[in-house]
Amino acid sequence: MAMPSRPVSNSSMRSWKWPRSPYKGKWQQTFSELQAMETLKKKVSEEKDTPINFISILTDCFRSYDSDPSPSAYSFIIKYLFGRCLLAHVPLILDHLEKVENFDVPERIFVNVIRDYGRLDMLQDAVDIFFRIPKFRCTPSVISLNSLLSILCKKEEGLLLVREVLMKTPEMNIRLEASTFWILIRALCRNGQVCSAVELLDIMPLHECTPDGKFYSLVLCSLCKQAGSSEVMDFLEEMRNADFLPTPIEYNRVIDVLVREGKVDDAYHALNQMKSEGKRPDIVSYNSILDGFILANNFHMADELFDEMLLMGLVPDAFTYNTYIKGLCKQGNLEQACKIVSCMERAGCKPGLETFKTLMAGHVKAGKVGKARDLMSEILKKGYQWDSHTYTILIEGLLDEGGVAEAYQLATEMICKGLTPGPSTFNALVCGLCEKDLLYEAMQVQKEMTSRSVTPDARSWEALLVGFKLSCPEISVDLEDISVEPSSC
Repeated sequence: MAMPSRPVSNSSMRSWKWPRSPYKGKWQQTFSELQAMETLKKKVSEEKDTPINFISILTDCFRSYDSDPSPSAYSFIIKYLFGRCLLAHVPLILDHLEKVENFDVPERIFVNVIRDYGRLDMLQDAVDIFFRIPKFRCTPSVISLNSLLSILCKKEEGLLLVREVLMKTPEMNIRLEASTFWILIRALCRNGQVCSAVELLDIMPLHECTPDGKFYSLVLCSLCKQAGSSEVMDFLEEMRNADFLPTPIEYNRVIDVLVREGKVDDAYHALNQMKSEGKRPDIVSYNSILDGFILANNFHMADELFDEMLLMGLVPDAFTYNTYIKGLCKQGNLEQACKIVSCMERAGCKPGLETFKTLMAGHVKAGKVGKARDLMSEILKKGYQWDSHTYTILIEGLLDEGGVAEAYQLATEMICKGLTPGPSTFNALVCGLCEKDLLYEAMQVQKEMTSRSVTPDARSWEALLVGFKLSCPEISVDLEDISVEPSSC
C-alpha cells in the first residue's frame, strides 16, 4: 500500500541551501583579487611620504577582501618600488615572497627584476636574484638566463660576471639555446674578442645548437674589422663548409681587407668567386679593387677592370672616376685624365674638389705648373673653395720649378685665410727663400711657423744661417749649439 507523502514544512524549506557553484566561487575570488588590486594601486598612489612597511599595505589591501596577495600584486609593487627608486624595500618584498607565500612564483617576475637591476647598473644584485630563483618555487629557464646575460654583456664590468653565471647554469638545469649563444657571440664581437667568438661558434653543436647564417655573418663582419686577411679567409672557408655563402655586402668587406693588405689579386679572385655564386658585384666592389690596382701601379689590370665594370652596366660614381683619374695621372697620361673628367661631367657626375686636386698634382708632377695654376682658377669658377691641400700642391710645385716668390705669395694668402701649411711645406719654403737670398721673408715664414707650434727642422736652420753668413760674413754660428728637429731629408 502506498504510503502518503510527508508534507515538507516551510521552516525546513527555508533552512535548505543550493550547493555552492565551483565556477561562481572562482569568479568571486577573481573579482575579489581585482578589487584588492585596485585598492592597492589607490593606496600606493595616495602615499605622500615613503610608507614604513609596503608588506603591510600589500597584505592589508588583500585581507580586506578576504583574499591573499596574488603574483600580479607582487609584480605591481616591485615595479612601483623600482620606478620610485625605493630600492631598499625591494629585498624585503622578495624575502616575504620567498618565505611567507606558498604559490609558485612566475618566472616573469624575476625577468623584470633582473632587467630593472640592470637598468640601474646593479649587476651583482641581478646575478644574485637569478641564483635565488629556485627558492621561490620557480623553475628558471633560458628566458631568465638570457635576460641576465643581455644586461651583463652591455657593461665591461658585467662581462666579468658572465663566466660565473655560465658555470652555475648546469646546476640550475638550464639548457643553453641558440639565443644564448647569440647574446654571447655578439658581446664578444662588440668588445674586440672575435677569436673567442669563433671558438664559441665552434662549440655550439656540442650543446645541440646549430648556428644559422646570421651567426656566420656577424663573425665574418667582425673579423673583417678586427683581424687580418688570413683569419678572414680561413673563416670564409669554414662558412662555405657549413653551406652558408656571404652576401654581396659581406664580400665587399672581405675585398676591403684584402686590398688594405695589398693582396689585390686575391681581392679580384674574391670578386670572381662572388660572380660564380650568382651574386652581382656592385660599384663598391669594383671601386675597392680598382683602388688596389692603382696603388700597386698595375695600370693594365686597372684599365681592364674599368672596362669590365662598364660592360656589366655599372655606373661609375665620383670615387670610381677619381681613382681612375689618379691612375692616369700617375702614368703621366694627363690628356686622357682630362678626357675622363669631361666624360664624368657628361655622365652627370659632377667633378668635385678632389678631382681637380688630383689633376693639379698630376700636372705639377709633370712639371706643368702653369696648367696646375689654371686648374686652381677653374676650381673657384666651379664654386669650390681652396683648402690647405690645394694650396700645398701648387706651392710645392712652384718651389720645385723655382717660383719661390709666387710660392711665398700663395703661402701668405693661405695663412691669411686661416689655413696652415704642413711642416714640410714650411721648411721647403724657408729653404727656397734663403736660396733666393730673400732672408727677411724666410724669417717671417719661420716666425709664422713658431707661432703655429711648427718646429723648423735642421735644413731650415742651416739654410738661414748659411744665408746670413753669406750676407754678413762677420756672423759666425755653430750649428751644433742650436737645438733643432732632425731633418726629414
